[in-house]
Amino acid sequence: MFDRDVNYPTAVASYDDEGVDAAIDWCCEHLEDGDILTVWTSLKSNLRNCSQLEQLVVRHSNVEHVTGRGGGFVHGRGPVLMAWADMDDIGKLTRYGGQRIRALCVITWNDDAIRPWVSAVRPTVLGDDSAWKDLTPALDPVVVEAMKRLTQTVNHNNTISAGFEKDMVVSTLLALHDAEVRMDGEAIQGWALANGWSGKNPERLAQYVKDINAGKRPRCRRVLRADYIEVISPRFWFVC
Repeated sequence: MFDRDVNYPTAVASYDDEGVDAAIDWCCEHLEDGDILTVWTSLKSNLRNCSQLEQLVVRHSNVEHVTGRGGGFVHGRGPVLMAWADMDDIGKLTRYGGQRIRALCVITWNDDAIRPWVSAVRPTVLGDDSAWKDLTPALDPVVVEAMKRLTQTVNHNNTISAGFEKDMVVSTLLALHDAEVRMDGEAIQGWALANGWSGKNPERLAQYVKDINAGKRPRCRRVLRADYIEVISPRFWFVC
């Protein structure tokens, strides 16, 4: 019901001269006539930390600098270059700019902060690729199937902190936990971002998982059948 496919190309670049130059070139390759190249940093002052990016913004009229603190809105269609973002930042940017993003490249600052996203998206690697030799272990197939069904069921314009969306998300995660299916909050957040979840919902999803793994049981109305996990398990599909 709610199609959340991420259909634009993605890349991840190392934070060194080679990686930054490659990131800029990659974004420019995805520019089309009339496009704006959006450069994102958390704070306005962050741009001064990288001369290549600062010169890119200053010298070109079709390059716009936006900040996470200012909302991070993507005002024009085109590629987006996020410098030193984490997964929460990616979710917030795509919440309001998703339809305008033609391509997305993230320059790293803390490899582990986006490793689950890189593991799920498998972006083009620019610059030094040594950080990505080891990726986050794959999610259990039952978790993936449950997440696919959630993605198609919940209204992503709503928060998953209340209402039907919370009931669906928490019921599903509790069912997985009670069936002793292993869940990794950050890996699930990375999967969610790769599959079109945006805003704070991927972050909230990861927090629910962490809380449940710690023994908490968030309150919700039961909305799933008792044998839900058995029914959605790929192992069950091949049983006569």
